[in-house]
Amino acid sequence: MVERFVLLSRLLLLLLPPEIRRNREDEFQAACAACFARESARLGAAGIAYAVLRLTIDACVAAVLIRIDAWRSARIAAAHMPAAPQGDSNMASLWQDVRYAVRTLGRAPGFSAVAILTLAVTIGAITAIFSVVNGVLLRSMPFGDPDRLAILYEAIPKALAGPIGFSAPDYAGFEQRARSFTSLAAFANKEYELSGVTQPERVTAARVSATIFTVLGVQPLIGRAFTRDEDLGRVPVAILSDGLWRRAFGSDASIVGRPVVLDRKAYTVVGVMPPTFVFPNRGPIFNNVPADLFVPISFTEDELAAFGSMYNNTVVGRLAPGVTVAQADAEARAICERMTKEIYPAALQQMGLTLSASVVPLRDEIVGRVQTLLYVLLASVGVVLLIACADLANLMLTRAAGRQREMAVRTALGAARSRLARQVLVEAGLLAAAGGLLGVPLAYWGTRALVRLAPETLPRLNEIGLDGRVLGFAAVTSILTALLCGVLPAIESSRRLAGQTLKDGGRAGTPGSRQRRMFGTLVIVQFALAVVLLVAGGLLIRSFARLMAVNPGFRPEHVMSLQTNLPAAAYPTGADVRGFYRRLMERIEQLPGVAAAAASTYLPLAVRERRAVTLELQPPESANVPHAVAHDWTIGRYFDALGITLVSGRFLSEKDTPTSEPVVVINEALARRFWPGRDPVGQRIAWGGSRNHGPWMRIVGIVGDVKQGPLNTQTEVQTYQPWEQVGDDSIAENITGALRSMTIIVRGTTDPPSLASALRAQVHDLDPSLPVGHVRMLPDVVSESAGPQRFNTVILGSFAATALLLAALGIGGVLATSVSRRTQEIGVRMALGAQRVDLLRLVIRQGMTLVFIGLVIGAPAAFALSRFMSALLFDISPRDPLTFAAVSALLLSVAMLACYIPARRATRVDPMVALRYE
Repeated sequence: MVERFVLLSRLLLLLLPPEIRRNREDEFQAACAACFARESARLGAAGIAYAVLRLTIDACVAAVLIRIDAWRSARIAAAHMPAAPQGDSNMASLWQDVRYAVRTLGRAPGFSAVAILTLAVTIGAITAIFSVVNGVLLRSMPFGDPDRLAILYEAIPKALAGPIGFSAPDYAGFEQRARSFTSLAAFANKEYELSGVTQPERVTAARVSATIFTVLGVQPLIGRAFTRDEDLGRVPVAILSDGLWRRAFGSDASIVGRPVVLDRKAYTVVGVMPPTFVFPNRGPIFNNVPADLFVPISFTEDELAAFGSMYNNTVVGRLAPGVTVAQADAEARAICERMTKEIYPAALQQMGLTLSASVVPLRDEIVGRVQTLLYVLLASVGVVLLIACADLANLMLTRAAGRQREMAVRTALGAARSRLARQVLVEAGLLAAAGGLLGVPLAYWGTRALVRLAPETLPRLNEIGLDGRVLGFAAVTSILTALLCGVLPAIESSRRLAGQTLKDGGRAGTPGSRQRRMFGTLVIVQFALAVVLLVAGGLLIRSFARLMAVNPGFRPEHVMSLQTNLPAAAYPTGADVRGFYRRLMERIEQLPGVAAAAASTYLPLAVRERRAVTLELQPPESANVPHAVAHDWTIGRYFDALGITLVSGRFLSEKDTPTSEPVVVINEALARRFWPGRDPVGQRIAWGGSRNHGPWMRIVGIVGDVKQGPLNTQTEVQTYQPWEQVGDDSIAENITGALRSMTIIVRGTTDPPSLASALRAQVHDLDPSLPVGHVRMLPDVVSESAGPQRFNTVILGSFAATALLLAALGIGGVLATSVSRRTQEIGVRMALGAQRVDLLRLVIRQGMTLVFIGLVIGAPAAFALSRFMSALLFDISPRDPLTFAAVSALLLSVAMLACYIPARRATRVDPMVALRYE
C-alpha cells in the first residue's frame, strides 16, 4: 500500500513546475508518506481515501500558487532587464531542429547517401545545362549596347530568294542612303598564310570596314583601331585577336608597331583585341568563323564594279535612336529596290534584276537557331529533377511511416504540428543543401564535358561557364528541391495524431490508406513525366538514325583531304598557280597506296558557290530553269577519288584543257528537273542570264546526287567544271582566293592516315613555307555534319534513360516498402492457402496499375508537347506512332521488371515467421 501511495505522489508531483519539482521531490514524497501513516492509523481505509483526496487537493492548490508566484517573479525580473527578441527563441529552436536532423540522418547513412547523391547528380546536371543556356542565350553579348545591333542580308527574288551577303557596290550604295543606322560595317572571312613565326600556319582573318569596332562598341585592348584612310587606301595593317596574340606571339605587348607576315606580305600590327572579343560569331549563315586577326576590307576596283556578283560580305549596323528593327527592315527593302534603278548597269536592269534586303537583330541571328534546342534540354533536365524529387519524397514518406511512433510521442509531449512539419522540412533542406554543394563541382565538370561534346557550330561556346548567375540558379534549385521533396512528408508527419497512428498503423506499422495514396500518386507522376522524356528522346533517336541512313552521294571510306592556299606574293599569275597544282597532283598519284587523287574548290557537304545559269532549251522548257546552281571546280580524278557514280556520259578528264570545248558535268537532280525522261548529255548550258551569259558549255556526263550541305538539307541541282578550263586571270584573282585555295582529296588502297605525312612532305618539297591545314578523314567530315543532331540525341537520350531508371527505382522502392510492411498480411494470406503465383500477381498488379495510369496521363501530354520539337527532327513526324508504341513497350517492360523483384520477394515470405512479425 505504501508503494502505491508513493507512486501516486510521483504522479501528483508532475503537476508542479519543473524547477520546483526538481528541488522538492524528496520533501514532497516524505510529506506524502507521513500523511499516509498518520491518517491510515487513525481512520483505517476511510482515512486512506481521505488522505488521497486531501493530498490531491493540496497538490493542485500548491501547483497553482507556485505557478502564479513564478509568473509574478518573471514579470518583476522582466521589468528590470531587456526582453529577449522573439527571434532568438525561434532561432534556438530551429538550430535544435538542425542538430536533431543531422543526428537523425547520420543514423540512416544509406538513405542519406542515396538521397544526397541523387540530388547532387540531378542538381549538377540542371546547373550544367543552365550554364550553357546562360552563356549562349541569357548572358549579354560582349558588345556595346548589343540590343541595338542588327545584321543585314540581301536577296535577289528572281534568282536567289534566300538571304545572301552584300556585294561591294551594293554595300557602298546602301551605306550612302541608309538613315535608320548610326553606322554600318561590312566584313568577310578569308584565310591567310601566317609565316615568320615558329611554325607557319593557316589562320582565319576577317576583312572588316574601319567602322566595325565603332559599330560593335568595342576597342582594342592594346593599340588602336583602323582609320578610314587605312581602309580606303589598302594599307597593310592588322589587328590581332587575343588568342593569336598569346599563341603565336607569347603575349608580347611590344608587338604593336611590328610586322607580321600574311601571304608572304608584311602587315603592321596596330592593335590587339580584348580576350572577351570574339568576332565573327558562330551562328549566322555566312562569315561565321571567329577570326584570328583583322585586316581592312579595302574593296578593290574590281569588287566595287562587281554588280550582280560576289555577294561575299556580311553587313552589321547599329540602329539609330528610336528606330525599331521593323522600321529599319522596311527602309532596307526600299533602298535596295531603288539601287537597282539608280546604280545598276543597264544590261542588268534589262534582265529584270531586282534586289531586296532584310534586317535581323544580331542576337537572333547568332543564337536563334539553337534557342529551341537549349530550352528543350533545360526543360528535360528539369523533368529529371522533378522525377528525382518524387523519388526522394517517396523515400522520406517511407521513413515518415517508420517514424510514426516517434512523431506520436512528440505530439503527446506537446510538440505542435508546425514544429513536426518544420523538422521534416529541415531534414529535406539539409539533404538538398548537401546535394547542391556536391552538385556544384559536378556542374563544373558537366559544363566542361558539354562544351567538349557540343558541335563547333554552337555559338558563344567560349562564354559558357559558371558565374554568379549560375551559382545563384544552383542555390535556388536546391531550395526548390528541398520544398518539393519535403512538403508532402512534412504535411503527412504533422497530420498524424497518436490515436490515428495506432488506428492506421496497427501492430505491424503498415501504411494507412492515405499514405498508400500518396505513394501511388508520386509513382504515377514519375511515370507520366518519364513518358514525356522518353518520347522526346525516342523521337530524336529515330530522327538521328534516319539522318545517318541518308546517302551522302559519295563513299567516304579510305578518303582523306587537306587544304592548301597559294599566296599571291609567291604565286602572282594564274600560270604559277596552275603549275604548282599540276606538279602536286603528279607527285601524289605516284605515291604508294594511293588509288586516286584529285582537288576541288569545295568538299562535299560544304559547297558554298552558287552561280546563275542559262540552259539551251526551247522557250516553254526554259520557263522553269533555275536561276542559280551549286558549283564546284575539280582537278584530276575527282569522281573516282570520292566514289561518285556515273549515270550517263563520261567524267571530266585530263583531255578537257583550256584549248578544248568548254564542258560541264551535272547531277541527276538537274537532269531530272529539266530533261525528264531524256538524256541531257550533249545539251549546252552557260553562266549568266538568258540575255547576258557566257560561253556555252557542253554537258558530257551525269553523276549521282551528292549532298552540298549537311545531311539534313535538301539536295540541290549542281554542276562540275574542270579547273583546267578556267582562265589564268580568274585563277590569279586574289580578292576571295577561291581558285587559289584547293582541297586535295586522296583515296587510299587502305586506311589513309599513314599517307598524311607523305602528302605533307610532297607539299613541302614544292614549297617549304606553305602550311598544310585541315587534314581530315572524310568519315569524320560526314560525322561532323551530323554533329548538332548527335549532340541533341546524346544529351536528351541520356536524360530520358535517367528518367526511366529513376521511375523504375521509384516503383520498385514503393512496392518493396509495401511488401516489407505487409509481411504479416502476406503471412496470413499464405496461411489461408494463397499460392505463390497469387502473391506474385497481387504485387505486380498493384505496381502495374500505377504504371498504366502514369502512361495514360503521360502519353497525351507527350503528344501535345512533342510539336515543340519539330525543328529538331529530320524526316520524322513529332507524333510518330511507332515512337509512341516503342516508348510504351519499353516503359511497361522496365516497369514489369521493377515490379517483379519485390513481388518475388513477397513469395519467399515464411508464413510462420510472418505471423510472429512485429
